[in-house]
Amino acid sequence: MFLLQASSFGSIFTIVMLLLTFAISLWNAYASGYNIGLVRKNNISGFQKYASYSGLGLAFVGMTYVLVIVLSILAYILGYVGISTVSTALALNFLVFGLLIIGFGIMVTIQSITIAYQRRSFWSILIAVWNTFAIIFDVYAYASGFKQATTMISGNRRQQGNAVVIILAAALIAFFIVHSVYKRGLDKALGTVQGGQAGGSGQQTRQSNFKSERVRMT
Repeated sequence: MFLLQASSFGSIFTIVMLLLTFAISLWNAYASGYNIGLVRKNNISGFQKYASYSGLGLAFVGMTYVLVIVLSILAYILGYVGISTVSTALALNFLVFGLLIIGFGIMVTIQSITIAYQRRSFWSILIAVWNTFAIIFDVYAYASGFKQATTMISGNRRQQGNAVVIILAAALIAFFIVHSVYKRGLDKALGTVQGGQAGGSGQQTRQSNFKSERVRMT
């Protein structure tokens, strides 16, 4: 998932990245549900547990990030809000959820590197490389766009309030979507995984079954 600066919307590239981020967020929700199911089933603690919940957090903030953009633009096209409200909503979205994406993304990136080291398969290594590149890009984009985003927060209190309403609506919709997909992954893990594996080597063997969350954000 790659962070887009709050003023860079409108191109075909942006649309593609938003769709990609939406899809990645859905996968993160499912993979996190599956991983959390394994954590509960096998009483796994430590980093794998926290990383699994971080993946779920990333799914939620990623989905919210996309929906804030979509709802803001849609509300403007329909004439419900002005451009000042849209700018404020996009700026707050970038500042708040962009920071959360970086925080959760760092945890998931470390997890993907750990999985790549354990499995040493082509796809696990590719995901780890992708996540590493993406988190570096996100940090750079956030740092370079921070000042501009703060200047975009404008308008009177009513316009700012409308921006907050858009963000809350996006967060609520994202919660229901992510929770639904998360439950599917959780039910899959709890319904098919039998506690431990024959001939396994304890926690390390069980951890190798974790799904890699494909991360990052638009």
